[in-house]
Amino acid sequence: MTAPTVPIANPAADAIGHSVRLGDATVFYGEVVGLSRVSLAFAPGITGIVGPNGSGKTTMMRLLVGLVQPQEGTVNVLGGDPFKDEEIRTRISFVPATECFYDNVSGHTNLEAAFVARGETRKAAKQLADEALELVKLTADGKRAYRTWSRGMRQRLKLGLALASSSDLVLLDEPFLGVDPPSRRQLRGHIDKLGKQGKVVVVSSHVLHEVEALTDRVGVLAHGRLLGFGNAEEILREVRDQHPQRLQIEVADARAFAAILLRLPHIREVKVEGERRLTFVTEDPEAAFKEIAEVVVESEAPIYSLQSLDDTLEAVFAQVTSTGTHRL
Repeated sequence: MTAPTVPIANPAADAIGHSVRLGDATVFYGEVVGLSRVSLAFAPGITGIVGPNGSGKTTMMRLLVGLVQPQEGTVNVLGGDPFKDEEIRTRISFVPATECFYDNVSGHTNLEAAFVARGETRKAAKQLADEALELVKLTADGKRAYRTWSRGMRQRLKLGLALASSSDLVLLDEPFLGVDPPSRRQLRGHIDKLGKQGKVVVVSSHVLHEVEALTDRVGVLAHGRLLGFGNAEEILREVRDQHPQRLQIEVADARAFAAILLRLPHIREVKVEGERRLTFVTEDPEAAFKEIAEVVVESEAPIYSLQSLDDTLEAVFAQVTSTGTHRL
C-alpha cells in the first residue's frame, strides 16, 4: 500500500469562519524539519495535540503565538499573522512548558507583572491578579515566594493568568508535565473552564489519555507531520489505514504455524511468543485473513484466536510515533 504524500487534516481545515488556521505550514531548523506541511483549523473550545518529544508540538505552539514564521505555508490567527501583528499577540495567552515566572517574588507579583506586560494599568493588573488567584484557588498562597510553590501550583498559576485575561487564543504546552494526579484533576477542571468561555484552547501533551480526557478533537503529530485528526475512533481508522497492523494468533503449535505464515505474501515479521501464541504484521489485513483461512483449510491446523493488537488509539499511537515507523 502506498502511503499518502500529504498529511491528513481535519475536515474543517478549509471551513470559513475558523479564526485560527495553519495551511501547509512548514518550519525548518537548519536541516531539521520542525513541522512539515501541516494544515489544521482550531475551533472555539479545546483542541488537543498529542505526540512524543520532538514531534513538532512546541513548534506548532511557537507558530501560533508568533515566535517563529513558517518557511512555507500560512499561519492565520484571529484574522492576521501573529509574527507581524503585535495587536494579535496581545490576544493570545501562551503557557509554555518551561518556567515563565520569577522565583524570588510572590505569585501575585508575578501575575501583576504579566498583566502590565500585556498593556494593563498597574491598578487593573492588581485586580486581575487577585481574580486570577481566586479562579485557581491560590489566593491563600498568593503572597508566598514563587520558588516555594509546587509544580502543580505553578501550573495552576499559569492557567489563572489565562483565565483572567481577555485572550481569544490560549496555548497550553505540556500543562500536565511533572504534575501529580490530584493536581492534574484540578488542571483539567481549569482548562475545561477556558474551553467553555468560548476561547480557542490548544493543549499539547506527549501522553494521549491526558488529552482524550479533555476533548474529542485530537491531532496526532509525529516527526513534524500530522498523522490524523478527529475523535479517537476517527484517528484510529485514519492512522491504521496508513500503517502496518499487528495481529496476534493462538494455535496448537506456534512454531509450526509460524513456518507456514512466513510463506504467505501479505504477512511479515512473524514472532513466536510462546508454545501456542505468535504475532505478525500485515499491511493488508483483508488479504492476510484470506490467506490464513486458506492455510487453515488445507492444513487442518486449528486456530483458537486471532485478534488485532492495534484496536485502541493508544496502541496505534505508540506504534506510529515510535522512531522510524511513520511512512508519511
